Amino acid sequence: MAKKNARAQDETKAELNMSSMMDACFLLIIFFVVNASQITVAKDPCVKMPNAITCSDMKDANGCVVVNVFPDIEKMDDRTAKKFGESYAPGTAWSVSDGAKTIGFAPEQTQDLTDFITKQVEMWKAKNIDPSMIRLYLRGDKDAAWDRSATVIRCAAVAGLSNVVFGTLPAK
Repeated sequence: MAKKNARAQDETKAELNMSSMMDACFLLIIFFVVNASQITVAKDPCVKMPNAITCSDMKDANGCVVVNVFPDIEKMDDRTAKKFGESYAPGTAWSVSDGAKTIGFAPEQTQDLTDFITKQVEMWKAKNIDPSMIRLYLRGDKDAAWDRSATVIRCAAVAGLSNVVFGTLPAK
């Protein structure tokens, strides 16, 4: 019994101070939140998207090649036509964004549009995005002629992109 009491007195309790570890974890979380880059879809205000009964917002634009499809300027309301005229050259049918700048394409520039889509697909592949997850996000104006959207889909097919997502807004 005496040995047991002597051993108990020799033992010391070890405690860890967790406050420093929690501070370091908190700083790491803040670092990753601040440095995380969120990829969003570039929404052109000149495109009046159609409404759909069942739709959802695109939350993740990772792997998306976004193309805006415009109607003829005669079909735009005055406010939109003014904004469109300030942003694009007359006759622009489509616009795309590479992150730094927005580029407008006329109907006769289908090869340029195909080349742009090809470069975007290659960029996503270089970022190790699964090729089956790369998709065309088509933001077509509700008053745009269908053949403009069909032309974009053909250009994407030539560029090796077969997944197409049609952008819509929730029904009101």
